[in-house]
Amino acid sequence: MTIFDAHTHFFSREFYEFQTTLVPGADRATLLDRIHAGGINVPGLGASAHTARWIAELDRSGVARAVTFASVPAEMKVVGEAAAASGGRLVPFAMVNPRAPETLTTLEALQPTLHFRGMALFPAMHDYSIDSTEASLAIDLAAKHRMVVFVHCGKLRVNVRKLIGLEADFPAEKSRPVQLIPVARARPNVTFVVPHFGSGRFEELLELGSACKNVYTDTAGSNAWILEHHPPLALSEVFAQTRETMGAERILFGSDSGVFPRGYRADVLRMQEAAMRAAGFSDSEREGVLGGNLTRILAA
Repeated sequence: MTIFDAHTHFFSREFYEFQTTLVPGADRATLLDRIHAGGINVPGLGASAHTARWIAELDRSGVARAVTFASVPAEMKVVGEAAAASGGRLVPFAMVNPRAPETLTTLEALQPTLHFRGMALFPAMHDYSIDSTEASLAIDLAAKHRMVVFVHCGKLRVNVRKLIGLEADFPAEKSRPVQLIPVARARPNVTFVVPHFGSGRFEELLELGSACKNVYTDTAGSNAWILEHHPPLALSEVFAQTRETMGAERILFGSDSGVFPRGYRADVLRMQEAAMRAAGFSDSEREGVLGGNLTRILAA
């Protein structure tokens, strides 16, 4: 069975250096040391060694390919270059901030050579609504280049921020799956992906998926939000309900791997394979979730 992971984070040195710029007056080296002391390996300068490390992790875990995100706009170029050097093993998605139009300009300039296959939008992180004019311009750019549009909804936590004295959690008022319904309906030829089964807004994800056939979800990470769900849910129930409403063909496996030294989350892969079996997924449905569905939408 071929594994094509729909959700990993490259987390280059540029990602961590950007976080340090968010602390006014702080010394970069001091904050990077604090991140390292918190148990995170910050990559060195240049992306070649980090790219090779990622490829080795995919090999170790039996993963054929993986989408890799630029997790801040400042990381866009290095992620695109790393993917280009990976021999097809890494597929790049660019993050843009619609409230910072220069990030759209950067993507437009890089696209002819780096060929990003997706655009990542994080409304809660950048404080905008997915149905805003700014977001519409970003989605129009994605449509122009036939990119998948990844929209983070629900709970969002960036743990590295806590290590340097920043709030790790972002408010989710502007990040609800139902807000995507009119946007997705207006663009039936654009494929949207909402990660983490809606990240704590599962019922809204199902409402969105029922209303919009061009919306997919990814399964990324441990889905810790189910521990707070009322009534309590098992991961197998989440898979079963999503299949019932959206169909197995609109579910994409994601590990949410990114941080070293932990490396690739093979434990998530095993856990989700077990959950799909418990939910009664057929072999062909599991093959689709674990890579076939993503291969299909990226080829469209």
